[in-house]
Amino acid sequence: MLQYLILLPLAGAIASYLAGRQSSSAPRVVALGVSLVTLGMAWLTLRAAPAQGFMREQLTLRWIPTLDISFALGADALSAALVALTALLFLVSVLASWGVEHRAGSYHAYLLCMLAGLMGVFTALDLFLFFLFWEIVLIPAFMLVNGWGGENRKYAAMKLLIYTHLGSLLMLVGFLLMYAKVHTFSMLEMRQLLSTGSLEYRTLVFLLVFAGFAFKIPLVPFHSWLPDAYTQAPTPVTILLAGVLSKMGAYGLVRVALGILPAEFAVFAKLIATMALISVFYAAFCALAQEDVKRLLAFSSLSHMGFLVLGVASLSAIGMKGAIFQMVSHGLIIALLFFCAGMLASRGYSLRISRLGGVLRSSPLLGWVIVFASLASLGLPGLSGFVAELSILLGLFSGFPALAGIAVLSLALTAGYYLWFLQRSIFGGDAGLRKGGVALVELVPVALLVLLITLLGVYPAPFMELVNGIAGQLVNAVAGGA
Repeated sequence: MLQYLILLPLAGAIASYLAGRQSSSAPRVVALGVSLVTLGMAWLTLRAAPAQGFMREQLTLRWIPTLDISFALGADALSAALVALTALLFLVSVLASWGVEHRAGSYHAYLLCMLAGLMGVFTALDLFLFFLFWEIVLIPAFMLVNGWGGENRKYAAMKLLIYTHLGSLLMLVGFLLMYAKVHTFSMLEMRQLLSTGSLEYRTLVFLLVFAGFAFKIPLVPFHSWLPDAYTQAPTPVTILLAGVLSKMGAYGLVRVALGILPAEFAVFAKLIATMALISVFYAAFCALAQEDVKRLLAFSSLSHMGFLVLGVASLSAIGMKGAIFQMVSHGLIIALLFFCAGMLASRGYSLRISRLGGVLRSSPLLGWVIVFASLASLGLPGLSGFVAELSILLGLFSGFPALAGIAVLSLALTAGYYLWFLQRSIFGGDAGLRKGGVALVELVPVALLVLLITLLGVYPAPFMELVNGIAGQLVNAVAGGA
């Protein structure tokens, strides 16, 4: 089924573009149909994912035999979880795009191309194929921000392209150095073959690959494209940028940097954790100073992604499970927050926090959803954000207790900027906002995201059991390679 997760969106992209030449409403219907079918296939992939072992389900077609490049796909628990997250958030993005009329065919075609690329990144077993899909995602992301973004969209789109493409080039050099040594792009074979290389060679490869993923996550100081891109992108695109595209970097960090070069990752684990901790605090302080809702959420996302990297760098089983849980939890929460920001903007409300007061009185349901999402993001017990952050902190305490003690302090900052935001915009004085309800096309994704955030917070055991095997194997790989 994995190949259809890629082929169906590509076919849908062509159909959306052609349908857009006849009607502005037809492309959204095509995109909705593709998103629903893709979500069903993603759910089946998640159900079939092995709790133990890597990449059990595979499709391998010889593509360029002279270079040992194959169209190889597979899905384990980590891949399947991100495939399911991608399919779900794409559905949310399509519903958030329901009012798009300007060049609707091209818009939905770019969205579907992005979906195909994301599915390819999360299921590729060949590093050349992985890089190809990685680049495929970047092109529609640039086009969507540049064509449908805000006032400074061209600057933001160019910055997104330059920064992330620079990271891609560094990553590609690392991949080519690996290929030059082992003469294969297969992820399944590469780790064992690379172990014969010199320490200097493996260290250089690791640093190049890590830098490529650090641009995409992103980590400070590779982050400056993020606030502009998230703020200027149209809300449906921001949902995918923050909810899924940032997970590409985290996935690559786990699958490639840690999975293929575990001994080198262990050497640099403390440095990586320190970079992540700097990102957490830097972004949190920046969020405290923001006046724009989307920019505040952008820095919040940057801080939470730093927390995710702390879990990976802990090199403990519980920290690793917390990091994978954070990938899904953060994707759901940040998507809900940006979706709510889009609902405010679509009603003509200002996104400047100083001008946005009394939302709870003018739109009670929307106000309470924003309160719920904010509390989930700051780690309220009973919601998914708490489970992820607690697991990451416990894992970090076992490896780097001093860094863990500092990381705990960041939780107060997160609570500070979210509560300050809620006090001014949701519970604050009346800013003359008109009353308004929530349409069905908005209510469905909101209800779905709220339900999943709550379920994962109240009963995280099934997901933790699903990723237990892959987390344990990654930790064992480090112990075996150290």
